[in-house]
Amino acid sequence: MGNELDALFKPRSVALIGASANPTKLSHIALKNLANGQFKLYPVNPKDTEILGLKCYASVLDIPDNIDLAVISLPADMVLEPARQCVEKGVGAVIVTASGFRESGPDGQRIEEQLVKMMKGSKTRMLGPNTMGILVPSIGLDTLFIPQEKSERPGPGNIAMLSQSGAVSVSFLEKARSAGLGISACVGLGNKADIDENDLLEHLADDGSTRCIALYLESFSNGREFIEFVRAIALKKPVVLLKAGRTQSGKRAAASHTGAIATSSESLVDGALAQVGVVRVYDEEELIDISKALAYVGHINGDRICVVASAGGYGVIAADLIESGEHGAGMAIAELSVETKKSLRRIVPGFSSVENPVDLTASVTDEMYDAVLGILQDDPGIDGIMMSLELQPPSVTDKLVKIADERCHSGKTPIVISTFGGNRTDEIVRLFGEHGVLAYPSIWRAIRSLSALARRGAHLRRSK
Repeated sequence: MGNELDALFKPRSVALIGASANPTKLSHIALKNLANGQFKLYPVNPKDTEILGLKCYASVLDIPDNIDLAVISLPADMVLEPARQCVEKGVGAVIVTASGFRESGPDGQRIEEQLVKMMKGSKTRMLGPNTMGILVPSIGLDTLFIPQEKSERPGPGNIAMLSQSGAVSVSFLEKARSAGLGISACVGLGNKADIDENDLLEHLADDGSTRCIALYLESFSNGREFIEFVRAIALKKPVVLLKAGRTQSGKRAAASHTGAIATSSESLVDGALAQVGVVRVYDEEELIDISKALAYVGHINGDRICVVASAGGYGVIAADLIESGEHGAGMAIAELSVETKKSLRRIVPGFSSVENPVDLTASVTDEMYDAVLGILQDDPGIDGIMMSLELQPPSVTDKLVKIADERCHSGKTPIVISTFGGNRTDEIVRLFGEHGVLAYPSIWRAIRSLSALARRGAHLRRSK
């Protein structure tokens, strides 16, 4: 199929080994999730002849067609023989979903070692064990064993997510869906017995549908190799990493979760990641926020930020968060040019501030905001704009959302939007997300994203 991991990301045929007709079984849920995919689907179970209207086979060897991807949904102590049959048939990739391997103790470790030995030297690669598998929305590939009605999946997009935790994956997917984001792929690494983050990074580096790679890791399979891969990848597309297991307690928890062994000191990890351009984050909200910023905007060419708002208080808060190195982003408040201030003064009320932050006050109108954004985007001393979008002022209408959308796509200087207002906020953020506009439901999240864009820009300049 070309790239050795195409069988995992772009299968033309999928077998689900252990498929069940029982709606309560995880393997039935996975089969249902796969049923509408753009590939041939083959349930495998010797006890059934048909499941969900699909002919059922006794083993993968009985399937008359070639199989690109096989999902083994069986308990750990029943996995070895189906895996051997997949190798015999020449299946391109196998996903082993069960837990109970290295992370559970010596008995599980022995089974995992046998799996690895079985795959070694064959044409078959293995994802897992102890993984929910893969989601590729563009082709309907969904091996997750969580019902779609309980956890809605995002549509196609340009962010790839690699995770050593199923729960973190699900959280990322749900947050992406609610924010109007799409993904190119989401892959659960599990125990990384064969396919690991470095294999997947190598594949995604040349994937045209992926603009940003987000990772959740509890350990590095090969830290030196990871750094070298990312050094090259980060010149083409941004990499965002949530590396857990930073403390002794976190490392112990990681060992019991996926059998992870974390040995590198945090200072070494931080230094190495910063040197090669990885943007490190520290919680699941920051992971989705920063990935969105880097996928949508890419970078900004400096850290001089202008704030424009119709509420003075928000402007003050934003200024503090931009400039403070202790409780903020440690960036710079842009100095507006004389020409910019003169142009603003001709548009805004006399009692409005034309310094940075620009305070349009409650007298703001849609047209005023449009003109002000245009002026600020033409000021060469501004690298990024944080727009506080408030729909509460009397003369502001829903048209302001469209204005912001157009300015974000057409202006010279990138705009990041902060908005607030109860339930309406979520609706606006989702709408902007679907249109490829950076918007967040808080000032800090917007500024934090601008900071990531500035750091990305600084890395690209250094690399040149």
